[in-house]
Amino acid sequence: MTDTVIAAEGSAFAAAASFTPRRRTLALVAVALAFVMDLLDTTIINVAIPSIESGMGASKAALEWIIAGYAMAFAVLLIVGGRLGDSLGYRRMFLAGIALFTLTSVACGLAPDALALQVARLLQGASAALMVPQVMALVQVMYPPEQRYKVYTVFGFLGGFSAALGPIVGGLLIDANWFGLGWRLTFLINLPIGLFSLAAGWLLLPPGRGVNASRIDAAGAALSVLVLFALLAPLIEGPARGWPVGLVALLVATVPLAWGTVRYLRWRQATRGNALVDPALLKRRKVALGLLCTLCINPILPGHLLAMTFVLQSGLGLGAAEMAYACAPIAAGAMGAIVLLGPWLFRRLGVRVMMIGIGVSCASLLLAAWSVHGGQLVYPALLLAQFGMGLGMGLCGPQLSNATLQDVPIADAGVAAGLFTAVQQIAGAVGVALTGWVFFHAATAGGKAAGYADAYLYAAPLLWALLAAALYFTVRLARVMPATGQRPASRGH
Repeated sequence: MTDTVIAAEGSAFAAAASFTPRRRTLALVAVALAFVMDLLDTTIINVAIPSIESGMGASKAALEWIIAGYAMAFAVLLIVGGRLGDSLGYRRMFLAGIALFTLTSVACGLAPDALALQVARLLQGASAALMVPQVMALVQVMYPPEQRYKVYTVFGFLGGFSAALGPIVGGLLIDANWFGLGWRLTFLINLPIGLFSLAAGWLLLPPGRGVNASRIDAAGAALSVLVLFALLAPLIEGPARGWPVGLVALLVATVPLAWGTVRYLRWRQATRGNALVDPALLKRRKVALGLLCTLCINPILPGHLLAMTFVLQSGLGLGAAEMAYACAPIAAGAMGAIVLLGPWLFRRLGVRVMMIGIGVSCASLLLAAWSVHGGQLVYPALLLAQFGMGLGMGLCGPQLSNATLQDVPIADAGVAAGLFTAVQQIAGAVGVALTGWVFFHAATAGGKAAGYADAYLYAAPLLWALLAAALYFTVRLARVMPATGQRPASRGH
C-alpha cells in the first residue's frame, strides 16, 4: 500500500500532496528554523555556564540541571509530543510548541535566580517536545520516500552546524553584552526567531491530522514519562548528591517499569490498535539498530563540550569569545562532512561511512586530551581536534537519521520521529550527566588548569567506550542496509 493510497481526505498528507516545489521548500525553511533554534539552545548553554555560575552563585548540581534538565524534559515528553502530532495535527502542535518555546526562552532570559532558571529550562524542554517531533514528521508528510535522504542530509548539516554554532553564538553574545544582559542574550535571541517561525509555520505548513489519527493513549503516555524520568533524574541528580538510596532505587526501578510499559503497549495495540508506540515499530531491524547507534553516538559531543568548556574557561582562563573561536572548527568540520565528504562517501559506502566518522571521533578525543594535557594549551592541536569532532559527528548524523526512519509507515511518522529524537535527547542527557559525574569527581578543587585538564583525561575513556559500542551496532546496521548509498526502489509504506 503506497503513501498516496493511505492518505485520508483531510489529512496533512493529502494537504501536502498539492504543494508546489516552491511551497514545499518554503515550508521546510519554516520547520528548519525551529529545528535550529532548539539545537542552539541545547549547546549554547555550555559557554554561558561559567557566567551563570559567577553571576547567580549557582552550585555544580544546579548547573547540571540547567544543562541536562532541558534535555530531560525534552526527552521525557518527546514520544507524547510525536503522538499528539499524529492525533491532533502536525501544524497545530508545531505552532503550539514554538509559541511556548518562545515564551519559556524569554522566561529563561529574565530568570532572577538559579532555581527560576532551572524551572524555566525544564518548561523550555517540555515545549520543545511539542515542537521538534513535528519537524521530522512533516518531512515524511511533505516528501516521498525517495526524496527524504536529501532532506535528512540538510537536517544533518543543520544539526551538526547548529550544535557547534551554539557555543560560538553564545560566546559572541556574552562578550557583546548588549544592554548589560550578558548571558541572558543567549535565551532572548529566540524571541525574534520564534515569532518569525511561528508566522511562517501558520502560513506555509499543511493543515490536517496524521493518517489514521486516533485518540492519545493516556496511560501509555503516563508510563513512558515515568520510565524516562526514573532513568534520567537519578543520572542528573545522583552524582551531586552522592547517590542516596532513594535515587539508586529509582534508577533500578527503570527496568521493571520499562518491562511493564512494553507489556502494556503490546496489550493496548492488540486490543485497541492505538498504543502510544506500536511495539512492532521496534521490531523493524533498521529502527532498533538505528536507535541503539543513536544511544551510543549522541552522548559524545555534549559530553565533550561540557568537559572542554570547564577545561578552557574555568581551568585555562579563556574568555567567552575565545571559547567561541575554539568551537568554530566543530562547525567547519560538520559542514565539510555533511555537505561535501559525507554524500561522496555515502554513494560509495552507504551507511558504512559512519564507521569512518566513529574512527575520526575517537582520534579527535585523543588529540583533544593531549592538547590540554598538564594544563598547557596546545592551541593548533585543539583546533584540529575540534575540527575532527565536527567531521566525525557529521559523517554519522544524516546516515543515521535516514537509516532509522526510512522504512517507518507514514501513519506512525509523528511518533517515530518523536521516538528517534527522544533517544537522541536521552543520549545527550546521559552524556552530560555521566561525563559531568566523572569530570567533576576527578577535577581538583580551586579550578587549577592542570586539575581540569587531568579530569578530561578521566572522562575521555567513557566517551571512547560509547564509540566502541556505536561501532558494533553500526556494523550490524550495515548488514541490513544496501551496500552503497543507492536506495532500492521505493515500495511505499
